[in-house]
Amino acid sequence: MKRTILILALALCLLTGCAGQKTDETAPQQKPVVNFEGTVAAVADGSVTLEDGRVILITEQTQFAPDPDSAGTVTVSRDLAVGHFIQGYTEDDASAQTLTAANIWTNRAPAGGRRVINFEGRVAAIADGRATLEDGRIVRIDISTFVSAPDGSAAEVAVGDYIQGYSDAPEAEEIPAQFILVTPL
Repeated sequence: MKRTILILALALCLLTGCAGQKTDETAPQQKPVVNFEGTVAAVADGSVTLEDGRVILITEQTQFAPDPDSAGTVTVSRDLAVGHFIQGYTEDDASAQTLTAANIWTNRAPAGGRRVINFEGRVAAIADGRATLEDGRIVRIDISTFVSAPDGSAAEVAVGDYIQGYSDAPEAEEIPAQFILVTPL
């Protein structure tokens, strides 16, 4: 019986190529662990909120580094903005609502360019697809506007909500919103 097991083990070793296998001393020895990822819905001092509502804290200790497989040919920007897709690692419980990022391995801008929050305010009135903010600015909301709740689900803008958003024309008389994050208050 032992002899049969030994023969099977040797045959398996020959089939899988374990004999004579060399390791590349210059190759990365460990693949990074990604235990959080998502699209950035809001950016604040020292943190980002993902579309699923999780808050990622960015500290002085957070390392922005590429995947070791990139062999140093890719850089990861510290500049986080709404719409960017990020992947990272935390030593916290990755299912928690608030995480402290140990590493950010990926920080990619959306196709077609970067989105940043360039208008925000509390909604004073809604009429005919237009939200009037307390400061008098009018935000136009149409079928192409992506409106999201902090948890990433679809949302609607209502009077009293605090909104943050992106527009290609934030100085227009009526701001044509492309993205809105709604925070019900």
